[in-house]
Amino acid sequence: MKRWFSSAGMVVSGNRLLRLYSYYSLLLALLLMVVTGLDRNTIFVGGERPVLMLIASTTYVITAALFAAIASRNPEPQAATGYVFIEIALLAAMMLASAGLGSGFSSLILIPVIISNLLAPGVLGYGVAAWTTLAVFYTEFLRSGAVDPQSMLGAGFYGFLCFILAWITQSLSGRLNSALSLASEQTARLKRLQRVSQQALMDMPDGLIACDPQHRVLFFNQRARKWFNLFEGQRLPARLQIGTEPEILDTGHEQLLLRKVALSGTDSGDYLLELEDTSRLAAEAQQIKLASLGRLTASIAHEIRNPLSALRQAAQLLAETPYLQDSERTLTHMIEQHCLRINRTIEDILQLSRRTRSSAETLRLKPWLEHFTGQFREHYANARFTMVADCHDDVLICFDADHLQQILHNLCSNGLRYALRRSPEQATLTLTATTLHMGRVQLDITDNGGGIPDEQQRHLFEPFHTTEHTGTGLGLYICRELCEANQARIQYHPILNGACFRLLMNTHPTITHSGKAE
Repeated sequence: MKRWFSSAGMVVSGNRLLRLYSYYSLLLALLLMVVTGLDRNTIFVGGERPVLMLIASTTYVITAALFAAIASRNPEPQAATGYVFIEIALLAAMMLASAGLGSGFSSLILIPVIISNLLAPGVLGYGVAAWTTLAVFYTEFLRSGAVDPQSMLGAGFYGFLCFILAWITQSLSGRLNSALSLASEQTARLKRLQRVSQQALMDMPDGLIACDPQHRVLFFNQRARKWFNLFEGQRLPARLQIGTEPEILDTGHEQLLLRKVALSGTDSGDYLLELEDTSRLAAEAQQIKLASLGRLTASIAHEIRNPLSALRQAAQLLAETPYLQDSERTLTHMIEQHCLRINRTIEDILQLSRRTRSSAETLRLKPWLEHFTGQFREHYANARFTMVADCHDDVLICFDADHLQQILHNLCSNGLRYALRRSPEQATLTLTATTLHMGRVQLDITDNGGGIPDEQQRHLFEPFHTTEHTGTGLGLYICRELCEANQARIQYHPILNGACFRLLMNTHPTITHSGKAE
């Protein structure tokens, strides 16, 4: 019984069916009241007992009105079936006042029987059928005034018909309820999956925009809205309307990879536009590159450095030979210097691969820069220069502290070397941090060293490119690799009488495809 009384056991919706039935009952009661009032000659209804017909129809209107008011408050459908017993009794009284089973009331009584078995399947539904049977038997007994076999046979057949209707209704409603229960479970599951998938789409690190064939926006996630300030229904910006081939879009602060994907299984022409931050893709590729480089350098360091140390030691011993001439000692000195240069190159490569992954953390930039500038001044205590750091107190960045230390030390050392060479008495280094939109921070490292010639700028970040005979050409390359490992970008901007290297960094960690924060 409990499963029949559950909300899942109702056909379509018990409360909805109850309200619809209350409207039907009220309309029928009003119609019968009007017919009773207009039929003064009792031609249609109340031909045998007009007073009883008037009383029953009036009571029916009042009861139906109260039932409609109760049904609007969404009561329990099973509890509301008590009204059906009253309604059947009133309709039986009207049938008694009219022509008995031969009147149309016998058909009207069958409707409450069917509805009650829909609202309350089980014993309660059969109870309504039994109540209807008793009401018909009693009505026929009162009409004839005695036990008439023909009337009792008609009443018995009518009662049997009520039980047959109750059984058929409950059988059909049981199957329908099972189908509706399954459909309801599937609907709930689909809604749950829809919420999960929608939340997953909204939290994706990549931008996602769904459009129709007229390039009107149907859906977008948070990342896409952050990049382009979209709203639903607007026309897709012209710069995002691309063909089937992927394209690169430069927003000024990020470079986005755009891909257009047609939706399969539909003829509507809708499509998805996927937007990926190339810096994040480069950072993921950089992690793989650094790991490979680490394994490579670890394997060759021993093979190169040991013979190199032996070669340098042999050159030093050869230089101490008393019979060597000065020109020969110059050659041994050259061998030693080149050994040192090769060793520095190996050290730089090892330094690049020593940290195979970025351990990004949230840094408050101003105190970190103050600490760095203090250490840098101590490191170059013998040089005369001015170093200034300009940063607000509330600037936060997400970066590996060791990587940032290595990047800034490399850039500042290069800048100081050129600044001292051009302006020995007024060498200046300036570090300026600025907060940008889209969760980015810009850090400019500038010097007054005269800048970099135009022909060399396009080769700045290439490995082993250097203009210094003593350099390895890996300094700026290492800076770029470490920036990409931290999902940051490094750029060069020429300024008057100097150079400016700009770092574009995130203020919060970005989630990768693996689900880890970088």
